This record gives sequence, C-alpha cells and structure tokens, in this order.
Amino acid sequence: MHPELIKAEIRMRGTTPAAIADELGVSRAAVAQVIENKMKSPRIRACLARLLGKSEGELWPPVASATPGLRRKRAAGKAPRTPAGAAA
Repeated sequence: MHPELIKAEIRMRGTTPAAIADELGVSRAAVAQVIENKMKSPRIRACLARLLGKSEGELWPPVASATPGLRRKRAAGKAPRTPAGAAA
C-alpha cells in the first residue's frame, strides 16, 4: 500500500502518525520510516496494522526482486547500435 494511503487511513481513523509515535514511545521519524517501508519495526508495524484492521502483508506487500537474466543479450558478432544522428 502506498505510504500516502496509509497516512490517509490513519487520519480517517481519527489519529495521526505523531500520536501513534507518542503512544508507542518512539520517535515520529521512526513511525514515518515504517510507514514508508524504509525501516522494519515489528512493534510499530503491528500497531499500525491493528489500528487499520489490515494485515502487515496488505500494508507492506513483499517486493519482488529483479529477476536476473531478463535483459536481452546481443547476438555474437553483432556490432553495438549507434544512436540516430550520430556520425558513423
């Protein structure tokens, strides 16, 4: 879920990320970083999931890693392409 949607849902529940931080005794930056998925705190994540009535997986779905080998390989012996308009 996009961080702005998480923050909007928090506000619709009548609270703020700052109030959640105060309640948990953590910094506001810590809550913001968890919302933005830049930091993983099981306690903050669980609190936010409980407050929003969603699972942690719904709020922060796992990101699929880039699969190696998806780029096309040049055929052997082919010269690299030159950009249009470039002198040959």
